[in-house]
Amino acid sequence: MADLEPLLRFWRAHDALFERVEPVWWGAVVSDARFPAVREPNYARVETAEPVALSEIEDRLLRAMRRSGSVGAHAVVFRPEEQTDLIAAASTRGERIAWDLVMRIEGQGEPGPDHVQEVARPSEDFWAVHRASAALFDIEGTVTIDQLQAMERSVMVPGGRRWFAANDAGRPVALAALMVLDGVGFVDHVVTFPDARRRGHAEALTRRLAFEASRSGAGATYLLADPEGDAVRIYERIGFERVSHLASWVSPIAGPGFAG
Repeated sequence: MADLEPLLRFWRAHDALFERVEPVWWGAVVSDARFPAVREPNYARVETAEPVALSEIEDRLLRAMRRSGSVGAHAVVFRPEEQTDLIAAASTRGERIAWDLVMRIEGQGEPGPDHVQEVARPSEDFWAVHRASAALFDIEGTVTIDQLQAMERSVMVPGGRRWFAANDAGRPVALAALMVLDGVGFVDHVVTFPDARRRGHAEALTRRLAFEASRSGAGATYLLADPEGDAVRIYERIGFERVSHLASWVSPIAGPGFAG
């Protein structure tokens, strides 16, 4: 079984930035009424390798999501290879299970090319670019994007998230974010706009972020990737290694299993 403790250390510190974290024996339930339309601060973190029933997770999750006003119940399973019964129960009920490949790099690395720059003081122009990038992650709806940006401005950036951009002719054409918490780095939101793809921007950004994470004291840096996506090869060229998988699903609060 892969050692996920460094990633979990990061995740716990990250979750502590939000309004409410309720520890339970199998992990925690995180909720934040300021951002009910955003999954990141409203979900169940299932850490344990011990058997846990779907109903037990959802009992705690439902109560927390109703308090926060969330319209969906999001669960993330960190040891899916040990939770096959749990995942089977969710799948049998009709949930669409999403899989993320966990990748990790250790060591200093290289800073990468000069056209990648840190966005030290995000301006309104940057936030307009960030807003446009949300659509490339299938994030839709004005309310959801407004809350996502409010979370970035008021919680994530003050909490230590750093943004970087790859520029072409003075225009940001790709973005990525880095956070280092409890000695562990995490690369997120790596995205290139369609008219600038296949020019090495994602690789340059990720290489720079891995370098910055190590320079900031991270013993290891993680990211999540689509297991079937082309980006996996890019990350492997940089030096990221495949570690394990995460499983997750989102249920509408009024959907099956959440009546009553």
